[in-house]
Amino acid sequence: MNQVTGAVRLFFVALYILLVVFFVLVVFPFCSATQRGRWIHRLAGWVPAICGVRMTVKGRVPDEGARETGIHSGGTGYMVCANHVSFLDIFVLDAVLPSRFVAKKEIASWPVFGMITRGVGTLFIDRSRRRAVLEVAELMSSTMKKGENVLFFPEGTTGKGDRLLPFYANLFTAGPMAEAEILPVALRYTLKGETTTVASYAHESLFTVLRRIVSTPGLGVEVTVLDPIPSAGRERHELCALASARMAEALGVPDATAEKEAQRRARIEAATASRTEA
Repeated sequence: MNQVTGAVRLFFVALYILLVVFFVLVVFPFCSATQRGRWIHRLAGWVPAICGVRMTVKGRVPDEGARETGIHSGGTGYMVCANHVSFLDIFVLDAVLPSRFVAKKEIASWPVFGMITRGVGTLFIDRSRRRAVLEVAELMSSTMKKGENVLFFPEGTTGKGDRLLPFYANLFTAGPMAEAEILPVALRYTLKGETTTVASYAHESLFTVLRRIVSTPGLGVEVTVLDPIPSAGRERHELCALASARMAEALGVPDATAEKEAQRRARIEAATASRTEA
């Protein structure tokens, strides 16, 4: 029975992809940023339901305009950071808060999905170039100054979903550059109420994970929107540590970023002590 349900859901996923392609090619080129944000917000909200995943949202985005259109009514968009578990993350997050997300440049060349990501305004980063991080941080900053929200995954890769990975601080630089608020969002996928790794596509193909998701009954995703963190006057490492600590607490898992920093400091102290003794 699960296989039959999965096949039906895959059929509707295919129809959904065709619908999104239509919007990317025919509708979005003639939309304002606000109109595009509204459509992305609506379209993204269908994906969890189509895949049979129940979405629960805890907390709320303070700015109503940003929540509905992706444009912050206060003038500067949110800098959204979230843990990365599944390809569903983007749709789930856009359903809560439409944002332009940061992705590796290679995705732009993917068949169909590359066209879709370009069409929704993705900010691409070329990891092979040394200045890429700085350039993307500047692009993120200018985007947020226009009122648009920007989303990035500070873990830098996909996790299994049962823990947080250590955060990279580099892209947090964009927050103070734009004096934007950092909005941490914690994602937890569940199976019959318990944390699960079923939705993760770490080290697996997208289609393999999609087929597993649509064929697994009882899947859910909890989205916890945490309080914004003012970035003005703070440097990237402090913002990175604050975001990781809040997200770890919300998920009930160890703060891997704090643990990594503690290990780094212990190594430095040990090396200092060794030189002193010598």
